[in-house]
Amino acid sequence: MKKILILPILIFLITPLKISAQEILNNYIVMDIDSKRILNGQNINEQIYPASTTKIMTAIVAIENSNPLDVVKVGNEILIADGTNIYIEPGENMLLNDLLYGMILRSGNDAALALANHTGGNVENFVKLMNEKARQLNLKNTNFENPTGLDDTTKNTSSVHDLATIYSYAYNNKSFRDIVKTKTYKTSSDKKSYYFKNRTEILDRYNKATGGKTGYTPKAGRLLVSSASNNDLNLVIASRGNTYGYNNHISMYENMFSKYKNYLILDKNSFNYKSNLDGKLYIKNSFIYPLTKEEKDKISKKIMFNNKTKNEVGEILIYLDKDLIHKEKVYLREAHESFFQKLKKLFK
Repeated sequence: MKKILILPILIFLITPLKISAQEILNNYIVMDIDSKRILNGQNINEQIYPASTTKIMTAIVAIENSNPLDVVKVGNEILIADGTNIYIEPGENMLLNDLLYGMILRSGNDAALALANHTGGNVENFVKLMNEKARQLNLKNTNFENPTGLDDTTKNTSSVHDLATIYSYAYNNKSFRDIVKTKTYKTSSDKKSYYFKNRTEILDRYNKATGGKTGYTPKAGRLLVSSASNNDLNLVIASRGNTYGYNNHISMYENMFSKYKNYLILDKNSFNYKSNLDGKLYIKNSFIYPLTKEEKDKISKKIMFNNKTKNEVGEILIYLDKDLIHKEKVYLREAHESFFQKLKKLFK
């Protein structure tokens, strides 16, 4: 059973990154997947080319808008696929789920185009779905022109903050989690057999790693989006530099895991707050947040009543020091009086 420390309460902590002479990260971010708290970062909103980390968005859009058991008939859309491929052929039939593994593990550009064509009806419509999802996630620096990340003719833009946000969103999907943590995968189409080995080396180098995706073009540089878990703390790191920065990712994970723990700040099952309202107050969601030991006593709570609707009566505000970090709606479960209680009131 996971242990969650309960506390009555954050501070935005930035820890300087120790960068080796061999590995230089121009942009990086460390984010808590569950709360989206940013634990560390540098140039997190600078617009960059995402290269094949684009395929994180391609994967989740395909997963959400198609069936993994769909049989995809590969078309001529793949003929423009340069760079890394899994070498599928026009006319070949392959399960959509197998194409997802080929796209993420092997970084197949042809697999990305086949997935996009099948899911969107054509590649252009699929790119529209990618940008719709980007707007839903409120990504400020992201725009997609293709599902592969290639940037010779069309160009995608993003930032390490947006890439970490996309990964965090996708990570909530079990199918995506299963794919990104897989080291090797064997399958076959109606024409031939395939063997995919995950190109993201962090899975072999770090026992707490839970997934990742690399990206590279000469224009983009080398990118790595990875995830790791320790107890109940799930983190994602997105970076861009002169190398993939595996050592830096591992170092940052270990640093963050040594400093942060998840604390249960609001428990929906034991929410007790006395008020003058006739009934019992309750909340629908618990709130868990990563904090350091120094931050624990800096959490405070404040309830604001607004009588917005019959049973939604306000919200509870959670502060870390002076920073508002969370809002949770507060509801009223009205007291039900018995016949004798109502009768007693009539004769008062």
